[in-house]
Amino acid sequence: MQTQKLVERVAKQLRDASRQLIHLPPDEAFQYIADACRKELPIDFSAIAMADNNQYVLKSWSGEPHPISTTFPLTIADCAPLLTKEVVTHLHNIKECSLFQLMKNTNIRSWFTVPFKIDDTRFGFCLIGYLTPIELIPDMGDVFNEFGKDVGVSMLYQHEKNDKQQLEQLLRYQQLLLHETLIGDAFDGLTAKISTLLHNSVVLFDRFHHILSEAWLEDAQSYDALTEQHPIHVGQEVFGYLALLHQSPPTHYVQLSIEVAKNIYAIQFMKQKIAFEAYEKKKEQLLDLLLQSLVNEQMVRTQANLLNIDLTPPFYIAVVDTTTNVLEKATSFEQHLTTIHYGEQVVLLFKEPDYAQALYKLIAQHAPTKMLSSRPLHKLQNVRVELLKLKHAIPFIEHAAVDYAQLGVIPLLQEITHYEHFVDEQLGPLNTLLLETLKSYLAHNGNASETAQALFIHRSTLLYRVEKIETLLQCSLQHNETRFTLQLALKLKELHKL
Repeated sequence: MQTQKLVERVAKQLRDASRQLIHLPPDEAFQYIADACRKELPIDFSAIAMADNNQYVLKSWSGEPHPISTTFPLTIADCAPLLTKEVVTHLHNIKECSLFQLMKNTNIRSWFTVPFKIDDTRFGFCLIGYLTPIELIPDMGDVFNEFGKDVGVSMLYQHEKNDKQQLEQLLRYQQLLLHETLIGDAFDGLTAKISTLLHNSVVLFDRFHHILSEAWLEDAQSYDALTEQHPIHVGQEVFGYLALLHQSPPTHYVQLSIEVAKNIYAIQFMKQKIAFEAYEKKKEQLLDLLLQSLVNEQMVRTQANLLNIDLTPPFYIAVVDTTTNVLEKATSFEQHLTTIHYGEQVVLLFKEPDYAQALYKLIAQHAPTKMLSSRPLHKLQNVRVELLKLKHAIPFIEHAAVDYAQLGVIPLLQEITHYEHFVDEQLGPLNTLLLETLKSYLAHNGNASETAQALFIHRSTLLYRVEKIETLLQCSLQHNETRFTLQLALKLKELHKL
């Protein structure tokens, strides 16, 4: 009878205690549970261990100090799953369990654990210990099982309450971040607020890992110290990376906060992308105006002024032909030159040739590149003609930066249409060896010694070849008119790769 009354009294007290948990913060609730268990039973200690990141972490201790308290945390995988399923006592004698081994090694003679769970959600357990052997009351197991369920319900309520508060806080931050994207195009304000939201130092990189903005909660550290990076997508394309100094806790709230931060950054990248595309469209419209047969100078200058493009004479244009993205490489030059898409190529507008040369060198480091620049232009009406010349001539130059003036007669030769018959008529009888000899001989203005030295042959060998060329072509290489005709044929053959 006394045992039954004890069981009923303990059951009532524990039930009343579990109901108080919903009014307490988590840390206070853990200590309240430990104290409540010790208050209702003549035990030496009670402890609360909760699952946290693959470990059982000690959250509270009530009663006599004992070395067992210093052995936590315990790896969950090393503990018996039964600990969070039902009441477990020292009588179970589960060998493959860290907790059982610890209790045995510390000579705690009588003990049991109470699981905190609700359905399949398991939070942890309460450990109750006696330093002297006692006989456990069987009916008390049912009481503590019910108590564990009540605690589980209270903890689930606390989690839901905490989740609700965190979500409300996250929504407030999301509104602040959205407002930040509306009032500005930069990233610094966003990064500062995201750092506060995540309680972490934040660095934003672009897709090439260049720093766009940063916010440090402590003194700035080496970027190598950043522990994690999260890609920021706009559609299927990666535009940047959100990097954190400290490893973020794997909680639902933190992961959701990171997703919100990534989405806000993506919106800002999207804004910049839309603004960039609109700007590029305006530049293409300016080029279209310049390419009109009758240029409306007032409209051109109005559009150029809006785009901050100086077309005050003299200015230059250039055509760039490359496989890399010129616009991305030209960012650091945007105050000195303008890049405009022109079919498969890019047109440059600039005032100082040095900047165009510097851009060419930068691009050429990444891909084979051709750049053909115009002469100084003094009229807007000249752009159309000069650009057509450049576009027509650029296929015929090597991978280099070339001024149009350096091409000499090449542009004129490009306009010759019936060149195949002329080249064959002038050079047809010569084989490859004699063609190379002729080309070198003409390049050295008919100087036999210099030509022989350039070809690494004896002078007599050269004279023999020259004589053979004259015989096959039925001409004399001593005549200036003949040399000019043959040089013209050789240049056409080279230009058109015959």
